[in-house]
Amino acid sequence: MNKKVLLSSLICVLLAGCSSTSNMSINKVKGAPTDVRIVVNHVESTEGQLLVYLHDNAGSYYSDDNYSASSIKYFHRIVVKPSIPATEVVLTDIPAGKYAISVVHDKDSDGTLDRMVFPFIGMPSEPYGLSNDAYSALSKGSFEDALVDIAAQVQPIEIKLATHLSKTFGG
Repeated sequence: MNKKVLLSSLICVLLAGCSSTSNMSINKVKGAPTDVRIVVNHVESTEGQLLVYLHDNAGSYYSDDNYSASSIKYFHRIVVKPSIPATEVVLTDIPAGKYAISVVHDKDSDGTLDRMVFPFIGMPSEPYGLSNDAYSALSKGSFEDALVDIAAQVQPIEIKLATHLSKTFGG
């Protein structure tokens, strides 16, 4: 009997660890619809497109930001033309709640965040930004660190674009 309890406990612990990349929305109740104003700063060129994502789950946040992937459950996504030095984006009728925002400056308009082959394999090579400027030295910052409360907004949410190298090493 103790083996069953131990095995059940181990399975629960393993499943709890997997929940950080869940496709389940963290918003259990739909809030009142509101507009979300986002200002994307540090736009250095008008080439390509900006891919703007609103994430209500860790699964879409940790995806590789492939805009056209039907398997990824983004809460909302939109493509906009970049403007120098900043681009304002308005998302309408978004239910109030907690969300993470990510923006990719898709300079080659291929619908995905390009990554380096050399010298830092897998590091993003196109500029991107995250809500709360969440990032770590080796990857995106955590979903929890990027969450913002969205309700009736007075101030826009600011996203700073930069390459991962400049986020990590400055410049």
